[in-house]
Parts: sequence; C-alpha cells; structure tokens
Amino acid sequence: MAASLPAAALDDDCGLAPSSVWRDSDPFESYVPTVDTAQSLPKEGVFAVRLRPVSEVIYRVTPDRGTDGGLGGIVTLENISAGRYRIVLSEEAWIDAIQDDVRLPLLSSRKMTDCPGARRSVQVEVRNEPLTLQFGGATADHVKIAVLRMWPFEWKW
Repeated sequence: MAASLPAAALDDDCGLAPSSVWRDSDPFESYVPTVDTAQSLPKEGVFAVRLRPVSEVIYRVTPDRGTDGGLGGIVTLENISAGRYRIVLSEEAWIDAIQDDVRLPLLSSRKMTDCPGARRSVQVEVRNEPLTLQFGGATADHVKIAVLRMWPFEWKW
C-alpha cells in the first residue's frame, strides 16, 4: 500500500512530514515529557514512555510477533482527529497502532539509520477515537515518540 503514497511522503526529511520552517527535522531535540507505560495522554505530540520487560506488558491486542523479549510498552492518545499520522520512534522497536481493539494497517514502515534521534517511522490512517500505540523489542529503558499529523494534501507547484 505504501506504493500509493506520493513520493514526497515516502522520501521526506528523515521520515518527518510535513517539514516546514516551524517544525524541526528532529522532534526530540528539545524537552520531551516522560510518562509510564499504560498511561493515557490527551492528544498527539512528542513524548517519551518508560518501558518494561515485554513479559510484564499487557497489550490490548496480542502482538503477531510472538515473544520477542526486550522492553516494550503501551500508551493511549485519548483525543485524536481523524487523518493520516506519522509516528516516529527514537529507538529501534516494533510498533502497532490500535483503535477499537483492532490493529490498524501500516501505510508505510521505515527503518531510519541516517537520521539523528530517529530509528523507525510508520504511517497510519486513524479515526476520530482513542488511539493506542503498543511497542516492544526495544533495548533502551524508554522510547521517545512523535505522533505527527500529516497534511491532507500534496503541494504542487
């Protein structure tokens, strides 16, 4: 399905879109608030989650990866507008986006090796209802996460 995305959406600035003068290419440069796993946040943005051993995390939907060990966690965004979002992780880990106890399809998934502060980027289309992010397989004790709304249109000059 990623092939149907505009080329600009696939090859944007280190996996962050839209990039502009008001949005830094590294969302993790400045202060990032940290929450414990299984907490809820009011809306999208940039935050960090303290991780726990995957064996101790209670996932809303069973990951299809089996028991991969490592560290993981979940966080729920209570108020999120419908649309396409890019989710960027500061650490290498797998990620699932869940709404209404159903795993959303990833419109794109990209491992990032040349971008400072970012290791994985995915895109999902969400409805106007709470969004739960669940992740695992990390080796760090926390992961920074940026949930960024994508522009609903493509610039054409």
